Amino acid sequence: MMPEHGFSPTMLVRLDLARPAVPSPGLAHGVTPGRHRRRRAGAAGFSLVEMLVVLVVFGLVAGLAGPSLGVLLPGRRLDAAASALSGELIRLRAQARRTGLPASLTFDPRGAVFVSGRPGAAPIAVGDLAVEVLRGEASRSASGEIRFLADGSSTGGAIRLTGRGGSRTLAVSSLTGRVADLPR
Repeated sequence: MMPEHGFSPTMLVRLDLARPAVPSPGLAHGVTPGRHRRRRAGAAGFSLVEMLVVLVVFGLVAGLAGPSLGVLLPGRRLDAAASALSGELIRLRAQARRTGLPASLTFDPRGAVFVSGRPGAAPIAVGDLAVEVLRGEASRSASGEIRFLADGSSTGGAIRLTGRGGSRTLAVSSLTGRVADLPR
């Protein structure tokens, strides 16, 4: 029995096979489908002018954003100096307890550095920050010095750092020798 259109399935196959092979559109003469083709000019990608425009825009954004990011640096310098001093004070207290000998941190205003009594410790530079070393009430330490004793106690006092980014105060307890970063 024949379908309505009048062709049998075998006839359709014969018709398909009988058609001449037509090359795919877009393939160049002699190029097989698996190989790369050359793109037509302007078909895809970026031109040199477009890339230069993008680079100029990035440069302008970086130039305008750079100075505003510089405002954050003074606060970071202040935080870094306070963190370094706090860490050194804690290490000095541990050394005094471990060795049974006093250990001290002294501020040298001429070089704007803190000098640690711990062997091998590098001086801690504070740069352009204003430094004030406050002695404890019953302290017998030298000016600008905080000393830790063998039992873990200290001469007490505080170190106040002030700069364009604000101010930070590190307090050292005379009874326990503990270091505290006081709220701003």
